[in-house]
Amino acid sequence: MNKIVMFVIGLLFTSRLFASITPHVTQLEHDAPILIRSALIIGVAAYFVWMVFKYLKKNKASRSNLL
Repeated sequence: MNKIVMFVIGLLFTSRLFASITPHVTQLEHDAPILIRSALIIGVAAYFVWMVFKYLKKNKASRSNLL
């Protein structure tokens, strides 16, 4: 049930997002390289943070097994 509610909320959010972007498509065509670069930077940063978190969690688990 919870997944269905989240899916519906996500669809509503996505439709509102596209409705707000549509009037500005010509500006987005101009800004596309900047947006793509920003998305890549955010994606790489998020992946790096996730890998550091996974590494620290793994080390914490291995240290607790030694005690």
